Amino acid sequence: MVIFGMYLANKPPFKDVYLHGMVNDEKNQKMSKSKGNVISPITLCNEFGADALRMALTVGTAPGNDQALSKDKIKGYKLFSNKIWNITRFILSNTKSIPNETKLTEQDQTIYQAWKTELKTITSDIEEYSLHTASEKIYHYIWDTLASSILEESKPLLLSEDTTIKESRQKLLYTLLSESITVLHPFMPFVTETICQLLPQKDKPLLMIQTWPTA
Repeated sequence: MVIFGMYLANKPPFKDVYLHGMVNDEKNQKMSKSKGNVISPITLCNEFGADALRMALTVGTAPGNDQALSKDKIKGYKLFSNKIWNITRFILSNTKSIPNETKLTEQDQTIYQAWKTELKTITSDIEEYSLHTASEKIYHYIWDTLASSILEESKPLLLSEDTTIKESRQKLLYTLLSESITVLHPFMPFVTETICQLLPQKDKPLLMIQTWPTA
């Protein structure tokens, strides 16, 4: 491709090449028709979804390394996809009206800055082609931090009679949802794009061409 690009356009068509390893069966044996251990990606997509398969192929697999692909691993990311939907439903149902002038409380600013720190490391990983670590970090942030910690802590705050506390937490949750699905989009494009279109923003472009969140 490089030689042909040089021949036709007198310049290389690209300068970076990402080499991935071989995808083997769950016993880490090479797939072959004679062994009968070939896993059809179409079958896996129909059973678990393309997003789950993409994550299973990306998380924990360093460039050039072979990987053993199992249905259990793919199923785990299908459950993650379901988790994202549950997070979205909770946040959108509790952030229907947030005044434009809402400012974050000191506590919420601390939480948001912690996300910005995580965002910075994820962005750096992507820029350095460490896609296996970037995808794992956004996975753990959404599941372990946003869902398991921040949302649980938010439930009483969203019922608070103090509008300053309530509206600040509403703004924080909505912002974290919007930015985290943007960061997850390269790895799980279908569920994140669908969620993006549900967000109450007017005239928003497709998620794949939106501006990357700033750290």
